[in-house]
Amino acid sequence: MTSKAKWTFMVYLAGDNNLCPAADVDLKEMRTVGSTKDLNIVAQVDRAEGQGSRRYCIQCNGEGEQPENLGEKDSGDPKTVTDFVTWTAENYPAERYALILWNHGGGWEPSEMDHIARSAGTPQYSPREATERSATPLARTLFRTSLQKIFSLSSPAERAICSDDGSGHSLDTVELGNVLHQAVKSLGQPLDLLGMDACLMSNLEVAYQVQPYAKYMVASEENEPNNGWPYDAVMRTLVDDVDQPTAKLAEHIVNKYIKSYVEIGYEGAVTQAACDLSKVNEVVDPLDKLADALVAYLPEAANEVWKAQKNSARFWHNTLWDVSHFCKELSTGTSNKSVRNAAEDVRAALQSGPDRFIIAEAHNGPRVEHCAGSTIYLVPPITNMSRYYEHLDYAQKHRWLPFLKAYHAA
Repeated sequence: MTSKAKWTFMVYLAGDNNLCPAADVDLKEMRTVGSTKDLNIVAQVDRAEGQGSRRYCIQCNGEGEQPENLGEKDSGDPKTVTDFVTWTAENYPAERYALILWNHGGGWEPSEMDHIARSAGTPQYSPREATERSATPLARTLFRTSLQKIFSLSSPAERAICSDDGSGHSLDTVELGNVLHQAVKSLGQPLDLLGMDACLMSNLEVAYQVQPYAKYMVASEENEPNNGWPYDAVMRTLVDDVDQPTAKLAEHIVNKYIKSYVEIGYEGAVTQAACDLSKVNEVVDPLDKLADALVAYLPEAANEVWKAQKNSARFWHNTLWDVSHFCKELSTGTSNKSVRNAAEDVRAALQSGPDRFIIAEAHNGPRVEHCAGSTIYLVPPITNMSRYYEHLDYAQKHRWLPFLKAYHAA
């Protein structure tokens, strides 16, 4: 039987798109450190232009690597992810596991959208629609299954609505939970760290959906630049102290990510946060109280909520809002004491630090200066609500969805 390492770090690089060159850069960063007797760094990368997929156990400077050629694999297929995890569990067992889902910066190109639409038998479809959809937030989805579900809707008008209302994000979140459920079955234990080297995934609904399957999550509220994570710095931190607590590693990733962009003078906004998923209820419980307070104060509260939204940081085509910043604006702008107190309680729950839900948070750039580490779905009444939001675990078990429905009806 293969002896267990202390860590196995799995990186799933969905690079069969315009991010293929970025995948090569990140593999090179990993090779500056490479695997050791205590750390397995394994990667699966899908490349564009018919280059196929390969699996690697990353070695220092690439010396002695024996990549496994997989042929053409669909990196957007959830089963491809779970197969990678199963292969890892069988070949590189460890005491602790990290899974990094990599799809940062770009999105589905029109040609890829066109292929998915045709394979889904999209009703009333013309190739022009693929170009239209690739210019919407739908292009940022991780999983092909999410796109297929939307492309299967009966008319271009319905598909257009779902391209802009956060439906892709809702579907992705459900699929991510399904993927991690299968991954944990293969590993025989929860992930110690789930990393999202992808856009917009530091989101409360995502954290709630994945919390049964992972202990900590590191992700960004904002879109990620093509450079993504600085894997050389991340791997070096782990090699230098392979016994460090997972929470400390997650904090290092947050800080090294932001530092890497400050050092190169990146002018855009960057965010990163690490969450202790076992403490997600410390945030959703006060959010339940805020939701109930707002419902009780409607319709008067509607204008105050909308004003707070307009003044706070938002992402994903104005469907995801930074929770803390929204609550700050709401607490200063409301005339209702119950709403004000509830909003302040949510902000207090989102303060970062040890033994809290957000254990570390960092950002750079004026657009995100008030961000605190987590977004929430808060689509304004001028936009349709996602028809799939109610499928999320958080929507089914807590009070935010009733508030959203009442807000839209007010």
